[in-house]
Amino acid sequence: SYFIIYVLALANASTVVGMGLITPSILIIKNDFNVSSEIVQLILTFYMAAAGLGQLIFGTISDRFGRRPILLMGGFLFTFASVLSVFSPDIYFLLFLRVVQGLGAAACMSMARVIITDSFKKSEAAEKLSLLTAIMVIFPLISLILGGFIAETIGWIGTMYIFTMFGFIIFGSVLLKISETKTHRLDSLDIRKIFESYLSVLSNSKFVLFTLICSIQSGVFFSSFGFMPYEFARIGVAPLEFGFWFSFAGIGYFFGNIVNRKFAAFWGIEKLVNIGCFFSLISYLAILVMNLNGFLSPLYISIPLIVFGVGNGFTVANCIAGGVSA
Repeated sequence: SYFIIYVLALANASTVVGMGLITPSILIIKNDFNVSSEIVQLILTFYMAAAGLGQLIFGTISDRFGRRPILLMGGFLFTFASVLSVFSPDIYFLLFLRVVQGLGAAACMSMARVIITDSFKKSEAAEKLSLLTAIMVIFPLISLILGGFIAETIGWIGTMYIFTMFGFIIFGSVLLKISETKTHRLDSLDIRKIFESYLSVLSNSKFVLFTLICSIQSGVFFSSFGFMPYEFARIGVAPLEFGFWFSFAGIGYFFGNIVNRKFAAFWGIEKLVNIGCFFSLISYLAILVMNLNGFLSPLYISIPLIVFGVGNGFTVANCIAGGVSA
């Protein structure tokens, strides 16, 4: 049913929600705990590291223990860490809980996709995955703007309340509505075979190239979450307004995905990856040139961010498709 698809779309978006919602609060957290910029940035770094590495772990063990238990655990970890974060006595405890949140998001994100591929035939699965991607593209816009509003009205604690609700909705919905889709489970996990399969994939030069391009593009996007709050604050932009201006990258990403879906078959993924990389290059080059020439309005950052988002919309989806097919 569509209810299940929307629940899986929420689970799939957990990683970007966990980044976008808290980004406008970075400066508030820094001041509340009286820590350096380098320390508070780890709130984003630790979360993304856990979310990335966790997918390798949960994707593998779900073949042994099933998809539903892993997804339930992901929702529980995300919710549990969010509740405890409200009572964080210091930045280090909050950082530990952000790792737990990241692991929960990794379990949710990896299981959402694999449950779709378990449940539907190839063509229908592709259609459902496109819906998941389309919904996930919208979440950075919502989370940045909502995160800015919460930061100005309630403070960073408010984001943890939203995270708690988000995780609880996923956990409760999975518990009540989603059944197991892995009908044939492995009797045991052979660590040696798993390691050999990773080495085999990494020996595929086409896969590695697509992965590196996708990683660099995504890395630029997520590092922007780290430094953009400071840059916008430097030119006098408040958290709520920051959420609005920075969401321009998400708007570009949304339209980039729409164009990509229409023209990928016609132009080919390699050509669109090249175009996407070029857009990303000129966007940040434009920001640099305007900054060096004293253009300090938020508009001069946000307009190029739309171009960057379009570039990412071309690059990320096609690199994933190219890497998987390789």
